[in-house]
Amino acid sequence: MNKLLSILFAFLLFVNMAKSQEELVPLDFNSNISLRPKMIEKVGGIHETYIYLFDTLNFPFIDDFSQNHFPSFDAEASDPNVISQTWYRIEIGGIAEPMGAACMLDTTFTYRYETVPGYGFDSIILVNKTAQPDQLAEIFNIDIYPVTSQVVKVWPDYNVYDSIWNMTSVGETIYIDFNDLDVYQDSATVYFVSETLADSNTYWQDIQAYHNYTYAENIQTLGVASFDGLDEFGYPYDFTSTTSYGVADVLTSKPIDMSGLNVGDSIYFSFVVQPGGLGENPDANDSLLLEFWSPLTAEWQTIWRTNGYSSSTFDMQLIKITNALYFQDGFQFRFKNYGGLSGSIDVWHIDYVNLDEQRSYDELLLEDWAYSEPSPSFIKSFTSMPWPHYEFSPESNMVTEHSAKTYNSSASSPLINPCAMNLLFDGNNINSIPYNNTSGSVPSQSFFEMDYTIPTNFWFDTILADTCADFNIVQYIDNNGLQLTELVANDTLRHTQHFSNYYAYDDGTAEAAYGLISNGAQLAYKFSLSPGLTDSIRAISMHFSPNTNDVSNALFFLQIWDDYLGEPGNIIYTTDQTIGETYTPEYNIGNNGFYEYVLPEKVAVSGTYYVGWKQSSNVRLNIGFDRNINNQDKIFYKTGTNWQNTINEGSLMMRPVFVSDKDFILSQKEIEWNPNVNVYPNPANNEINIFSEDAVFSNYGIYDMQGKLVASNSIFSNQEQIDVSSLTNGLYILTLRNEQNQSIQKKISIFR
Repeated sequence: MNKLLSILFAFLLFVNMAKSQEELVPLDFNSNISLRPKMIEKVGGIHETYIYLFDTLNFPFIDDFSQNHFPSFDAEASDPNVISQTWYRIEIGGIAEPMGAACMLDTTFTYRYETVPGYGFDSIILVNKTAQPDQLAEIFNIDIYPVTSQVVKVWPDYNVYDSIWNMTSVGETIYIDFNDLDVYQDSATVYFVSETLADSNTYWQDIQAYHNYTYAENIQTLGVASFDGLDEFGYPYDFTSTTSYGVADVLTSKPIDMSGLNVGDSIYFSFVVQPGGLGENPDANDSLLLEFWSPLTAEWQTIWRTNGYSSSTFDMQLIKITNALYFQDGFQFRFKNYGGLSGSIDVWHIDYVNLDEQRSYDELLLEDWAYSEPSPSFIKSFTSMPWPHYEFSPESNMVTEHSAKTYNSSASSPLINPCAMNLLFDGNNINSIPYNNTSGSVPSQSFFEMDYTIPTNFWFDTILADTCADFNIVQYIDNNGLQLTELVANDTLRHTQHFSNYYAYDDGTAEAAYGLISNGAQLAYKFSLSPGLTDSIRAISMHFSPNTNDVSNALFFLQIWDDYLGEPGNIIYTTDQTIGETYTPEYNIGNNGFYEYVLPEKVAVSGTYYVGWKQSSNVRLNIGFDRNINNQDKIFYKTGTNWQNTINEGSLMMRPVFVSDKDFILSQKEIEWNPNVNVYPNPANNEINIFSEDAVFSNYGIYDMQGKLVASNSIFSNQEQIDVSSLTNGLYILTLRNEQNQSIQKKISIFR
């Protein structure tokens, strides 16, 4: 028994050691924030500062963060709504001193020296010291805004040394060293930015909080504002210490006109809050605060505060405003969090911020039915795939069922009015699906999945695009007369289905960073091509998240494996050993910052394959990890002899990038011969017509999407009618050739 327990203990220890070789950590940087500080050449401390002047909002205030109501601090000096003012540090008599001028705030002097008779020049004594003339100057503090000034006495920035044994000599002027000057002339130009009509959609006056749609759990409406230890540029507030702590993000409303209101109007302020979400949970000593600003006292007062706790839901907070100090024009409120300042840690999320009248203490529920999550992908398994690969087998890649997640926060169960889903290309609506209302009403205070069955005629038409494509899907619901009718934006769900040259499981946003901490560790990510399709990988695109511990010099090799019983099998290709090509993490800080790691040569794959790396150090490389889409079963790592699945739910931000030079149909060239050809009708029923003004054809061939020739014939004309009545519904490639065997391809579809 003891031996058995020892074996069991050793086995569990091995398993724990193996699993400890992978780590999932909070983000040290947020690469989804694309703003960058404006690089400026400072003169005075506030030189080139932009001061944004915010208009006052009308009462009431409501924001569910389904849209971005944050300001855009992107004004330029030449903009028509920008004016400037320049201050100088020194003015005398109301006139600015020349640049480079200086003065002292204490007395400077003229010194006179004489020799003692009979002792020569070895005995020099000070005869007298006379203060130089002073004058009044206005000294401006141009290091901070607002600029302040004071009128003071100043003296010249030099002393004069003179001798009286030679009355014809001129005294020597000795200027005071620059480092010892009290005041030197400088200037600062400040730009004042007034709001324009375009800013009427702005509700806030700072951007430190992170506006997003994916960082919280169980979101009740599209979008939240998240608070953590990263600033508005996605960088830690404090790089110097992992234990630094203090005020981090602040989110301040624009001024609100609360004049004319009083306690009898039953004014309540409410919002919902969630700690952690898909970020790190705040500790017990961390906190989130709500503060109110009174224009009368010009002070912020803490109104509400909570310390860190754990919850996967949003909790309602309802606060009645009774103090007359806040019923003023210019009232403001702000949220701010206290926590760690070294990364995306101690995270909070807020939503449904609502300040309104005629509310009551028991109004603990919202009155809204809204989309709650971004739309899932409309192609199977992936969020994006190469357009030629979709064209190869569109029916097998299109989802047949789609679910849009909504949340009804009200106590009522409203009837479902007509809803629909529209498919658009280049702004044109090409198809629609009405929502099949089988429920009758929306259950109260619960999530509600709106399930669509995707018909065969609702698809991404391969006729409409060539090498890549973007299709837009728009879904909408009716707000059913619920109270929060101001929130019409969350009644519409928009999704762009992007096709390019890569496969992706992730949604483009990282909520964490992933890595292995074992020298020689291998990471493999599982992908599959449609049956019958072979193509070549030319690169692997990855998003790495920067870390305060710089690992940008850590080396790794790119590798590709085949499949063996659902795990990585034999290595198809590696840059290790014979090739010897190494790579390092590239940090492309910016929105959707992926970096393409190009392979030394193209690698053909088919069926199931795996892409990834082998690392040459034990440092965690911190690849971005999307926690919203779970592809845990496709992530494998090996630190010893066996492959293991990750214990973390999510998707790696790793994407194989393809060329399309293996498939015959997809690789046909049109550059040598490109006549104008009309093919109509398209989609066709039983026949198609071809016509060209500048080409004569010798034959045609029709291929299905697997490359099989299904129809062909000879023609000797620039126009022809082709019978396609024997072909089934679907997509085909029409190939037209001339006598020089030059060819041109046209995509056709047949629907009856």
